[in-house]
Amino acid sequence: MKTLLTGASGLTGTLLLSRLAVVSPGSEISCLVRPTSDRSFIEKLNLAINYFIGDSSTAESWDRILSQYVPDTIVHIASIRHIPVILDSLEKARQTPRLIVVGTTGVYSKYNHYSGIYKDVESRLVQYPGSYCLLRPTMIYGSNRDKNLHKLIEFCHRYGFFPVFGVGNCLLQPIHADDVAQAILAALQNPEVQGSYDLSGGSVVTFRELLALVEKLIGKPARPISLPLNLGVWLATILENSLGKRSPVRQEQILRLQEDKAYAHDAAQRDLGFFPRTLEVGLQQEVELLRSQGVI
Repeated sequence: MKTLLTGASGLTGTLLLSRLAVVSPGSEISCLVRPTSDRSFIEKLNLAINYFIGDSSTAESWDRILSQYVPDTIVHIASIRHIPVILDSLEKARQTPRLIVVGTTGVYSKYNHYSGIYKDVESRLVQYPGSYCLLRPTMIYGSNRDKNLHKLIEFCHRYGFFPVFGVGNCLLQPIHADDVAQAILAALQNPEVQGSYDLSGGSVVTFRELLALVEKLIGKPARPISLPLNLGVWLATILENSLGKRSPVRQEQILRLQEDKAYAHDAAQRDLGFFPRTLEVGLQQEVELLRSQGVI
């Protein structure tokens, strides 16, 4: 099977390749990577990796690759926002490989400016004439390369508190990156699996319960400091307007903290053998990793 992978050098991608190297050492796989991607870790794995240099967000990259390579499966871990470009290039090349796409449960958000683009992309994917498997993880954590919980852990470790905008009783169900990688590998190994699957962690907690768990694991206070929601939105807006993409917090993040983000993963359990670790186990692993790296 000829497989093309995007996002190979990212957190989930490296974990997927690590798992593949264990279950199928020496396997051949092609990876689309940017010129600036750090490939040092994946090049140490017992895999036969062929690299295509480019950007999964551009038609130029896909048109060039598909003119010289006919994959049986494309595993797209990089942003789901790139899917329309990929579908257009596949149509142009008259190819219909199986697609395994990593999306997000953010598609369920009531905030249309956040979920709208994901809904549009999914509507395109549903019309794909080939086979596809869409995996929607919740908030991904697992190392200092995640975009969420490691920042919360670092903040609490340094300052002993964390601001809670609003009530702080929304439900969360974060998923460890390695559990996402395991689900992707299961989908790759089972070509008959098709359709959409939500991927959530093994525990459902409120935001305040999350802070209590972090406090327990780092052995330092992580006191919740209650603040008005409007203040958080105002501050985030100012930071976004002044810092742009460099802003440490976005308005949508503050707003989405008021939404429940817990989703059943029964279908993934049934079809993919998906049994994610509990949040306490996963966070303990992340805390130990951050300590070993000197981050905390």
